[in-house]
Amino acid sequence: MNGHVITSQAQMNIWSCFQACKRTLGCQSINYKVETYTCDINNRTKKGRPYKFVAMKGSVYLENPFRAPLGVVKDLPGLSCKDISESQENVVSGKYWIDPSGSNDPFTVMCDMETDGGGWTLIAQTVFRNSTSFSPMVREKNFRMIQNYSSGIVRVDVTAIWQLKQLINFTQLRYFCHKKSTGRIFHIMTKRDSHGERALRYLTEDPSVQPRACGSFETLPDDNSFLAANCAKWGNDGVNSECNKWGYYKNKGNYRIYNDPIIWEGKYYINLKPSILACDDSRDMPHPLSPGDKWQMYVR
Repeated sequence: MNGHVITSQAQMNIWSCFQACKRTLGCQSINYKVETYTCDINNRTKKGRPYKFVAMKGSVYLENPFRAPLGVVKDLPGLSCKDISESQENVVSGKYWIDPSGSNDPFTVMCDMETDGGGWTLIAQTVFRNSTSFSPMVREKNFRMIQNYSSGIVRVDVTAIWQLKQLINFTQLRYFCHKKSTGRIFHIMTKRDSHGERALRYLTEDPSVQPRACGSFETLPDDNSFLAANCAKWGNDGVNSECNKWGYYKNKGNYRIYNDPIIWEGKYYINLKPSILACDDSRDMPHPLSPGDKWQMYVR
């Protein structure tokens, strides 16, 4: 393993190196260099970082079968939910500790470890329970505030999401919502190709060019929405509506990832503002909210 050495020390044999690993919090694997008696203690495994694993003559690699799983305790955070998912077997969805910036001040997030192979970090969520109205929306400029997903009203500005993107290198965005009164689920994720990359760039970095909608996303199996089935009708670029584009030309600020990112003008739209919460809704005749209605946004 290259690039993930916690500490390097002299040990007379590989058994002594392995014992040193067991005593070190965060030791996931070891490299033992036979000729120099060098014991490298690593904080990742071959599974978690396959591109960092290279063959080296005279060196032995072993994984620690007693290793603590990443993200389960505060002292051993992952970089992201994807990092945690890739670093171990049989990971389940739930709350995990992450430290994207290596600040030694980790925080908890909700991880979806099931959908499309897992590794999704929740960055926004609202679940309608039984109140008639929500508290005023809270806009945050610090990506760490994604830890407050359970409040239902926190939305992190695009500039902070872009900063998170630089740290964990997420390449996909996923939208999910379900509104009982419509009987429909909207559930898509951007593709891992140039078309999906353009959509992600527009939503998180550069709003100057509204990207093409069709071909930029994949529909998840539970989706039954009108919007996902009619991508050619998306968008308004200031000249045309139903122009096969993401977004609305007036919404280019730090809230565009939530505010009408997907719209079929005069028909249906998606909105994650707690004051609106549209899910494949008609703009002219929005459906009422019901307990259990849910809006979520994930990155991976």
